[in-house]
Amino acid sequence: MQHWAFSRGLGGILVLIDFARRHGMSLSDTLAESGITQAQLRQPNADVAATQELRVIANIVQRLGDPVRLGLDMGLSFHFATYGIWGLALISSATGRDAMQFALRSLPLTHAFTTIDYEETAHHATLVFGEPGLPADLEAFLIARDMAAASLLQREVVGPDFVLRRFTLAMVRPCEDTAALPDILGAEVELGAGCNRIVFDRVFLERPLPQANAATAAMCQTLCRHQLDRQPASPPIAGFASHYRNAASAAAPVRLTELARMTNVSERTLKRRLKAEGTSFRALSAENRRARAETLLAANRLSIGDIAAELGFSDLSSFSQAFKRWTGVAPSAYRRQALGAETSGD
Repeated sequence: MQHWAFSRGLGGILVLIDFARRHGMSLSDTLAESGITQAQLRQPNADVAATQELRVIANIVQRLGDPVRLGLDMGLSFHFATYGIWGLALISSATGRDAMQFALRSLPLTHAFTTIDYEETAHHATLVFGEPGLPADLEAFLIARDMAAASLLQREVVGPDFVLRRFTLAMVRPCEDTAALPDILGAEVELGAGCNRIVFDRVFLERPLPQANAATAAMCQTLCRHQLDRQPASPPIAGFASHYRNAASAAAPVRLTELARMTNVSERTLKRRLKAEGTSFRALSAENRRARAETLLAANRLSIGDIAAELGFSDLSSFSQAFKRWTGVAPSAYRRQALGAETSGD
C-alpha cells in the first residue's frame, strides 16, 4: 500500500502524452480511465492527482511493454524545462552542490514517484532511488524513468561533460524483453545489482555552474518555497503508523519498509522524521505489539503462551516481562481485569 494523496502540475502528464504519441498511441488510449480530460490539458495551471498520472503510466506500459527500456527512454525525455520554475532554480544555482541540496529539499515539486537519498564518499557522489511499492511492471518503469531523468537533469545543470560512473538497477528484466538497453551518460545499465543508484564524480558538485545567476536562483527558489507551502501538509508519520496498524490485518506487524512505502519516503528519511516527532520505529513497533497483546488477552481465545508466539516472542517469559514493562501488570492479571470488567458490564 502506498500513500499517493497528492497532486502535481501538467508537466509530467504532457511528457507522457508526447512519448505515447511518438510510439503510436492515441490520446484517448493514453488517457483511458484516468479521468483526465482534453480540456484540462489546455489549462496551464491545472493539477492532476498522482493516481491519475499512475493510470496514464499503466496505460502506456501495458500497451508498449518492456518497462525497463521504456522507462529509460522516457526519462531521457525529461529536460530541465519540463520542471518549470524548479528546473530553472537548479540551472541558475551557483554550484552543482547548491543545485543538489536545493533539489533534495524540494523533491515534491518534481515528477518522481521514487524516494531519493544522497550519499557521498571522498571521490564519488551517489543518488539512491527507493522502490515506490507498485505492481512490478509499473515499479520497473518508474525506477528506470526517474533514474534516467535525474541523470539527464544533472548533465543539463552541470554541463555537457557530465558523465556517470555507474547506473545500477536492483531489478532484472523478463526473458522476453531482449532489446538492448541504452548506455546512460556513459554508463552501462547494470541489472540485478541489488540497489538502484547512479554514481558520479564528486568534483562535478564543486565547480561553478555555467548558467549560474544569483538573482534568478533566489527568485526561483522563493517561488518554489511558496509552492511547497501551498501543498497539503503531510500527516504525522506516527499517526500514519497508527492508521496503518488499525487498517492492517490483525496479525500483521508494522514493518519499516511498508511504513516507508505508505508515507512515500525512504527508510532513512522515515527514521529521521520519526525522531523529529519524538518517537522511533522501535517505539511504534512496541506500541503495535502492546495493542495487539491487549486485544488477544481480552478476547480470551488463546493461551498466554500462544499469544507470546503470535507476537513473535521467543518464550512466555520474555513476553511477560515486555507486557509488564508496557502496562505495569502481568498478562495474566490484565486478562483477569479485562474479563472481570466484561462480566461486571453485563
